[in-house]
Amino acid sequence: MILNFRKASLNDWEIISSLEKSVANKFYFPIIKEKEVKDYVNKSEVYVIEKDRKPIGTVSYEEKSKDHAYIDGLTINPKYQGRGYGSEAIHWLTKKLSEYKRVDLVTHPHNSKSIIIYLKNGFLIDGWRDNYFGDGEPRIVLSQVKNNL
Repeated sequence: MILNFRKASLNDWEIISSLEKSVANKFYFPIIKEKEVKDYVNKSEVYVIEKDRKPIGTVSYEEKSKDHAYIDGLTINPKYQGRGYGSEAIHWLTKKLSEYKRVDLVTHPHNSKSIIIYLKNGFLIDGWRDNYFGDGEPRIVLSQVKNNL
């Protein structure tokens, strides 16, 4: 499976918005407005995931400190889910972030597909946060901590 990871630009806002809309559900509220998406691209390192030159998802992170990165996004269009692309994206990103001592993320406890992807890629469940995003829903914290750096 060959995926291309292309650094997103502000001009990609409509692609990102469309991918976000495709994964919206009762536990995930997508960023879809132009200003929201552009703020996200400016704040985070966002990559458009492409398969055969077609955008199928995004993956992103934010550097919190020189030792800590926070994975703040993984979206795979539902038409492409279940094929290993999410796992490949997280594997690619964790290799890219290998110099950080701590890499973490949060996800909804009902997001079992993503939790399995993260666990398979070396993340451990690190905690539980009630009302993490102010939406009344809890989140699970998963992390990779490297002590040998």
